[in-house]
Amino acid sequence: MNSETKLFAGMILATVVIIAGAVFAFSRPTNAPKIDPKLLIAEDSYKLGSPSATVTLVEFGDYQCPACSAYHTVVKQLTEKYKESLTLVFRNFPLPSHPNALPAARAVEAAGLQGKFWEMYDKVYETQADWSAEKNAPEIFAGYAKELGLNGEKFSSDMKSDEVQKRIDRDINDANVLGVNATPTFYLNNEKIQNPASFDDFETLIKAAILKAPQPSVSDEGAYHIHANIRVLVDGTPVDFSESKYQSKEGQELNEFVHFHDGIGTVFHVHKKGMKLSDLFGSIGMNFSGKSIAMYVNGKLQSLNEAYEPQDLDRILVVAGGSMSDTALQTQIAAVPDDACIYSEKCPERGTPPSEECVGGLGTNCE
Repeated sequence: MNSETKLFAGMILATVVIIAGAVFAFSRPTNAPKIDPKLLIAEDSYKLGSPSATVTLVEFGDYQCPACSAYHTVVKQLTEKYKESLTLVFRNFPLPSHPNALPAARAVEAAGLQGKFWEMYDKVYETQADWSAEKNAPEIFAGYAKELGLNGEKFSSDMKSDEVQKRIDRDINDANVLGVNATPTFYLNNEKIQNPASFDDFETLIKAAILKAPQPSVSDEGAYHIHANIRVLVDGTPVDFSESKYQSKEGQELNEFVHFHDGIGTVFHVHKKGMKLSDLFGSIGMNFSGKSIAMYVNGKLQSLNEAYEPQDLDRILVVAGGSMSDTALQTQIAAVPDDACIYSEKCPERGTPPSEECVGGLGTNCE
């Protein structure tokens, strides 16, 4: 064995030892009190990552905090590198000592109401030096909203809304119950971690958590198959999802886990938990950039819009662009079909579902 081979083997051994040590440290019992997961992740918290990810990183952050900005670069690299295994959840914790932190949080939450939470999250962190000390930060954020193609009037209104403030207040309240007193504070799979001193240290913790995490059960995923009805209006015109360009075919799935098929455009199929409407729209090339979006699920306004995770038998109306009277809106809500129950076999009195050309990938099945 020559010297180069010995050096290479030594490097591999050292890497294995480091990760193994991290797994041991991450796995050993601690005296820390158990954390209620509901305090870490709210039902409608925004999540970035694959639905099949086994590791969750929760960040309580302040957009004006320089340390948070520095960690943002690291976290962004990690979420991109481990996008199939790692889910990121951001919670607001604007500090009173940072006067522009709360307006920044409002801006990101307002962008979220138009389906651009993570885009604004990145923008605000990456430009922190440009607005941090400015007195007109809200105007700067409005400019970012325009760059992202958001409806400016709605964005400005949402920034000042009670809905946005309630989301921020809820995050702060949860943080206070958890004892968060500094930013950023990270929780990795429900355990608080000390802020890593480098990218490599952070990556080691992520790798260890991935190795430790139980893998999803194929049989459980295989049994998952739900259906929902949908109607989408773009500038007042309904989209016909029965067109071939929106339809998946066996072996030619636009998205193996959420799709339309068999020429039916009013019912879509979901084969994996955690899939979002954005996954469906992205797979068919539908982009609402530059349009205001309002979404109604079972007749009720839904703030998550494209980040919403459809449930079995949902009746979903998406209105992108344009405006309409309350009467017209109620007419459109009533126009959403309700035959998903036939496909999910929840209303046998209405008949049996038609034979399906089964579409799906590994981890799914057809019954």
